[in-house]
Amino acid sequence: MVGCQRGGVTAGSSASPSRVQTVASDNGRLIFQTGRNRDGKQIVAAEPPLRPSCEACHGANGAGGIHRPGGAVSADLRHDALVVGQKHPYNLALLERAVTTGVDNDGQLLNPVMPHWRVSQRDLHDVATYVLTRLK
Repeated sequence: MVGCQRGGVTAGSSASPSRVQTVASDNGRLIFQTGRNRDGKQIVAAEPPLRPSCEACHGANGAGGIHRPGGAVSADLRHDALVVGQKHPYNLALLERAVTTGVDNDGQLLNPVMPHWRVSQRDLHDVATYVLTRLK
């Protein structure tokens, strides 16, 4: 059966929605922590990043505050900083745009230290969902 692929399970298969969500969440966590997806593929950026993973710049809990070359300080990726503390809160589409293009929730360019990640739609969705829902 041909179907829509999401989180490693083909739509229309017998996998439960909670199983699909668990696989996607695990993939998002792996990408955030290691810079590799669940298949072991290294996530790459348009230009070589300073660090190989989100966690390496933003910390294990996503709190950021890590000083980088040129005076950049990594952003806080926790829910309160991305959603509650924003005039225009991040949603999934805005976070995915920031990760891949370096444009923030207000349409402004992020610091150039932030890589423009080249990532599959599945991996992008999984890591953005992980950041928005799991980092508190």
